[in-house]
Amino acid sequence: MNSFEAQIAAALEATGTFSANAALKLISVPPDTTHGNFTIPCFSLAKTLRKAPKIIAEELAAQVKLPSGLSKVEAVNGYLNFFIDRSFLAKSTLEAIDAKGLDYGHADSNGKVVCIDFSSPNIGKELAFHHLRSTMIGNSLSRIYKAAGYKVERINHLGDWGTAFGKLIVMYLRENRPTDDATLDSLTVKELNILYASFSKISKEEPGLEDEARAAFTKLEQGDEFYRKLWTAFRAATLKELNRIYDMLGVSFDHYTGESFFEDKIPAILDELREKKLMVKSQELDVVMLDEFDLGPCLIRKSDGSTLYATRDLAAANYRKQEYNFDKCLYVVDLGQALHFKQVFHVLKKMGREWYKDMYHIPFGVILQLVDGKWEKGKTRTGTASLLRDVIEAAQKKILEFINEKNPDLENKEIIAREIGVSAITFNDLKNSRLKDVKFDWDAVMSFEGDTGPYVQNAHVRLCSIMRKAGYAVKLDEVDYAQLQDDNAYELIKVLARKGEKILAACNTDEPSVLAQYALEIAEYAHRFIHNDRVLGSAEEKSRLFLVQATQIVLENVLDLLGLFPIRQM
Repeated sequence: MNSFEAQIAAALEATGTFSANAALKLISVPPDTTHGNFTIPCFSLAKTLRKAPKIIAEELAAQVKLPSGLSKVEAVNGYLNFFIDRSFLAKSTLEAIDAKGLDYGHADSNGKVVCIDFSSPNIGKELAFHHLRSTMIGNSLSRIYKAAGYKVERINHLGDWGTAFGKLIVMYLRENRPTDDATLDSLTVKELNILYASFSKISKEEPGLEDEARAAFTKLEQGDEFYRKLWTAFRAATLKELNRIYDMLGVSFDHYTGESFFEDKIPAILDELREKKLMVKSQELDVVMLDEFDLGPCLIRKSDGSTLYATRDLAAANYRKQEYNFDKCLYVVDLGQALHFKQVFHVLKKMGREWYKDMYHIPFGVILQLVDGKWEKGKTRTGTASLLRDVIEAAQKKILEFINEKNPDLENKEIIAREIGVSAITFNDLKNSRLKDVKFDWDAVMSFEGDTGPYVQNAHVRLCSIMRKAGYAVKLDEVDYAQLQDDNAYELIKVLARKGEKILAACNTDEPSVLAQYALEIAEYAHRFIHNDRVLGSAEEKSRLFLVQATQIVLENVLDLLGLFPIRQM
């Protein structure tokens, strides 16, 4: 559809009234198609042309040469309304979908590289439900950027370094747990989670425990062999569970380069900060002052020599630029870390890294759950967070009950139930602007009606069902596009034609909700077409089945770009 807008803009520029850029900014899609498929107001020309907008529109309607694919132009009360040739739109759109398949609407390679840092949980903890947002927003953006022509580097920047490991080591040794290889190999992340919660509770009664933890991490950072052995076991136990959950979610990464990976790269950053006289002492801490940017000092190193998040992020950014030569680097991290990333980016600027401008924090709101009657974010350290695996299992159970009632003989119903459940949770997370907090309500999330994942999945299932029942695929020379000009078919085709535009919009705004809303739009018009225009057994069967095929292909790929499982039966 973007090509129509560009062609209209060029046609208007040829009349000598609008510039193409000015026209593009004014062209819109009217909600009521009786006013055309595209409209442009002529009011901005009234002053320069010294004519009433109504007259300007009428004169332009007589002058403008209609681009291919548009059937007519009308002047109405100062507006120029353009109408698409329905047969042309059907033919051009459906044939393109047939030729490109799932890649319809995808851009060619642009030769650019984007690094996307997402999920990034802490080692030693189970994935809590609130980790879903970074994981699934980042997963979707990775797919969207690839569809927009980028080479994507998917990075899981694990929180596998820092004082938190001092806490785990202190608690592990305090409980006199065995440290032989067999015991450490069988360690589970659930056990580590309990240690975290225990530390949080005991440290309130024993303030000195915090000092022990800091000292333990300093020993770890300095290379203590025994502490490194414990740390390695903690990391391995966590990764085993993380990968199990990622498999359930359908999420993968190209790189697991956690904070520890950059340990040997930090000295070079510290040396450079010293050489450029950027690092100064402040209350026994090494900091970089950022007063000129109206930001507080960026903490680089503690008084005991231990590094901080910012130090490791500086080393990571430097490494990623050298290793991948990115054109963009995205950090999909919650809104609460906005100040941290501003500081890191501005330190890079002071270091002379011009590519700091290519780094972006992609913030998002939090998932809110009811805890003691109040909506709040759960906290893994205090044990009040729902675990992501528990939520996935509960969603699977709810969908399985529905399947057992409606289609008890369905093959692989446990796997399908899990995939529908995961998709329902993911869609609920992605359907609104990422900056909004998400209140999680089971009844709303699992409903097969309204703006939900199951509603969209059901549309895809219905399309697949029609194709299975037909038992054949339609060939191009069997399609009569004149049979696809009624309102139901036309409105659906018009939606399908916007796929490429929607992918680029989602990419340019780093906003998966653009595609989630698009999926709802496809589902709505698909349901309407199937309900009102009989497919199988109709005189227009082959033409309408061709539209069903095309819609299924587009919807399947849009679901995949969102990170949802395109279910074919339920």
